[in-house]
Amino acid sequence: MNRRRFKVIVGNKNIEAIKKHQFQEAYVTNTRLMGVLGLRIQWITEENHLFTQFFHLDAEAYGLDDYVGVLAPTKEEVELQTARMMGGLGGRLVPISEREARYLLREFIKRNSTFKENLPEPLAEYDFAIQEKVTLSSKEVRLLWDKICEPIETPIQLINYFIMRGVGCDDEALKYLSLSDGVDYKIVEGPGTLLKNVTETIKDEEGISYLTESIIDVKNQYKMVLSEIRLQETKDGLKVARAEVRSSMNITAMEAAFGLTKPEYISIYYASDPDAVIQRLEADKPHAMRHAYEGSCLFTEFNPTNDHVKSQTYYLNEDVYGIYYLTDEDQLLVAAYSEEKMKALEEYFAQPFYDQLIQMEERLRLNRPLLYEFVQSDYGDFFEFLVDHEY
Repeated sequence: MNRRRFKVIVGNKNIEAIKKHQFQEAYVTNTRLMGVLGLRIQWITEENHLFTQFFHLDAEAYGLDDYVGVLAPTKEEVELQTARMMGGLGGRLVPISEREARYLLREFIKRNSTFKENLPEPLAEYDFAIQEKVTLSSKEVRLLWDKICEPIETPIQLINYFIMRGVGCDDEALKYLSLSDGVDYKIVEGPGTLLKNVTETIKDEEGISYLTESIIDVKNQYKMVLSEIRLQETKDGLKVARAEVRSSMNITAMEAAFGLTKPEYISIYYASDPDAVIQRLEADKPHAMRHAYEGSCLFTEFNPTNDHVKSQTYYLNEDVYGIYYLTDEDQLLVAAYSEEKMKALEEYFAQPFYDQLIQMEERLRLNRPLLYEFVQSDYGDFFEFLVDHEY
C-alpha cells in the first residue's frame, strides 16, 4: 500500500480559468524524504476573492498527481481540504515563497512527462501557476530542500531515509542526504518499496559503520539486501559519506512475509448502522485515507509524524495509527499494530455517540497481519474468514 496516494473531493465552489492572481501565501509539508509533498497556495483574484489551491506531489512514480481548487473558501473548508490531502503525510506545514512554490510545481510536473502520467484536471485552473519559468540558484535550491525535509536528528533516521530513497531510485534525495560530491549507491534496478530495515552499529579501526538488512518489494518481487553505510558530520549536519551493497538476494513471498511478521490487534464490532459509522468517521477523521469497495468501506489513519523512521527496526506499516473496515455483513473491524494504539482506538469507539451504533463482539491478537488479506478476499464475515483459513 502506498500511504501517500490520495483522491480529494473537489469543493462545491467551482471556478473557470482566472486570468490574474496576486500571490498571498504558500505552505508545503516537510515530507520530501518520504517521497511526497503536499502544497497549498493562496491567491487573490482580480475580483478580490481568495482562491486556494491544493497539490499532491509524488517524487517516485507520478509527479503532480492530485489537485483541487476552491474559490472563496471558508477557514473551515481550507482546514478540511488540507486534512484530506496532507493530513496523512506525517509532516508539518512550512511557509515558502511564491518563487519556491512555482519552482516546486514545475519540477514535479517534469516528472509527469518522465513517468508518462497525465496532469490532473482541471488544468486550466492552475495553468497560470506553472507558466512562469522560475530558476533558483544552487544555494536557493539547497535552502528549499532544508524547508521541505524534516531535520535529521539521529544516525538511524538518516540511514532509514537514505535507504528508503535509494529503494525509490530518488537520486535528488540521495544527493541531499550525502556529502556534496555524492555517494554511488544502487540498491535496486528500478523503483521499489522498503518494507523493513534493520540497522546494526559496528565499531572498527575506521570508526563506526552501520550494517543494514533491508526487505524490499519491487513489483511484487522480493529482495533482501545487506548494506554498509558510514556517516560524517558536516557544517550542514550529519551526511552519508559512504554506502555500498554487500549482498543482494531474491527471496520468496513467504520468506518476505516471515521477515515482516508482527502482531496485529483486531477488535470486532457488530455495526447496527454502518452508514452512520462511516459518516462519523468521515467527520472525525478527514485526514484518514478512504477506499470504497462494493458494499464495504476501509479507512486507514496514519500517525501525525514520521517518527517511525527513527526506529532501529523500521517497518513500512508502522506509520499506520489505525485501520477501520466496515464490511457488507455489518461488521466493523478496528485494527492496530500495538496494544497501546489498540487501547486508544477502543476508547474512541467507546464514546457515547457509538453506543447505539456498534457492539463489541471479540478482541483478537493475531501473530501476523491479516486484515488487508481479508479486505482483498470475497468474505464479509471475519470469523468465517478465520475458520476457512484455519487460523
